[in-house]
Amino acid sequence: MRVLFVAAPSQVDRRLVGHTGRRLPALFRHLGEIGVQIDLALLGDTSGRREAFAPAVASVRVLPALPPEASALVTLPAAVRRLRSAVRELRPELVAANEPMPTIAAGLATRGRKRPVLVYHRHHETGRRRLVTASRVAARLADLTAVESPALRNLSAHDDRVSPDRVLIARNSTSDLRAVDEDEIGRARHDLGIAPEAPVVAVVSRLRAEKGIDVLLAATDRLRTAGAQLVIVGSGPEEEALRALAGQRRTPVHFLGHTNDVALWLNVADVVALPSRRDAFPRTAVEALAACRPIVASRVGGLVDAVDDGVSGLLVPPEDPDALATALDRVLGDRELARSMGEAGRGRYEESYTTDAVADSWRSAWEAALANFSSSTENGKR
Repeated sequence: MRVLFVAAPSQVDRRLVGHTGRRLPALFRHLGEIGVQIDLALLGDTSGRREAFAPAVASVRVLPALPPEASALVTLPAAVRRLRSAVRELRPELVAANEPMPTIAAGLATRGRKRPVLVYHRHHETGRRRLVTASRVAARLADLTAVESPALRNLSAHDDRVSPDRVLIARNSTSDLRAVDEDEIGRARHDLGIAPEAPVVAVVSRLRAEKGIDVLLAATDRLRTAGAQLVIVGSGPEEEALRALAGQRRTPVHFLGHTNDVALWLNVADVVALPSRRDAFPRTAVEALAACRPIVASRVGGLVDAVDDGVSGLLVPPEDPDALATALDRVLGDRELARSMGEAGRGRYEESYTTDAVADSWRSAWEAALANFSSSTENGKR
């Protein structure tokens, strides 16, 4: 199978590469090992991703930049022309495009009677009106949509106004986290002034309103676990407001800002919190599973698939500080429960979210798309 994968580097960095900077190249490399040849088209490359991807794919080409904002309409015609040329040269069986604007460009570039199958990889849950509109256009131009979890299938179908039968599952993943020893954890706690025995709740997230960090801060004053502390890893537009809220809490709160060493802080934590108001399939959930840490998360979006409620973590209603505090207390107050949940989460990661497992998932989704195309062509529906 030959696949042309189309993405804007800004979206690759945010959605696919993540903290390690190695996940997507590793995924492409494994796809090559299992019979999927990847050619990569980057719509712009101000971050220098071409060199990182080149060893993992058959070819990389940089096309005109296509930002997610409305300004993309200016460069869209040039991107479409270059993509059409790439499709004619490479003759892929399938074009996979990441997020709405690259999919729209790919959809316009592949119009015609004899064309490859187009799959729209959708990673967002919902968003502002402009994103909703762009996503609907992308879904209509594509033959099929791929999402990261079963819970997102119906959501995607509803938002994009397509049949659920046109939505496939292609799992998300993260590179396995580096090993962190007890001495390193001890030093990290010491540097923050956290006692070795103090219970720690960690959240790794962009600091945006939809991530619900303010709900978590409200929950800290309801915790009954003695000596609990909160570590917040990440940055974003809500940071100033969240720092102000944290200053009003009894529980100590540590803001660490952005860091590439997520493994360290996940291992410092006794429990990882994901208090989102809405979410798709956050990479942090998979990283917490990989780190063997129990999760307390909102029952929204793809989190209901990432967290096996009562097994690898606990799910609570969104925007409910009381329920969130109760769940955190339950995990923090029962070391055996926390241990068993962490081990169950690690097992889930090894079964479903390693690079190998995700590559198999993507290949299966693409094979299903090709099979669907063949069936539709035979029936004269495409």
